[in-house]
Amino acid sequence: MLSHCANSRCSRPFLRLRQGKLFLVETEIARPGEATPPPVPRMRHQPRRVERYWLCDQCAGAWTLVHDRRQGIVLVPLSPPPVAERMAMADQFRESA
Repeated sequence: MLSHCANSRCSRPFLRLRQGKLFLVETEIARPGEATPPPVPRMRHQPRRVERYWLCDQCAGAWTLVHDRRQGIVLVPLSPPPVAERMAMADQFRESA
């Protein structure tokens, strides 16, 4: 069950689905003695589980979550939009104001 933001530096509690961003990650449960999954998806019959992560509104504006096979779920900063895109967005806001 979700209880707080997935950003370890944030302590905001999870209260509502409409706030922030919810991530559902489907992972395979490794079988004992099997190091890597078979290369062909049809041959994969491993059980799977769904893990849920949540970023609050403030963290979701600056971060995203990415699954890394070695580290698991990793917090990654969002890249800022290109300068031309930011200028176009600024023009749109000026026109609508």
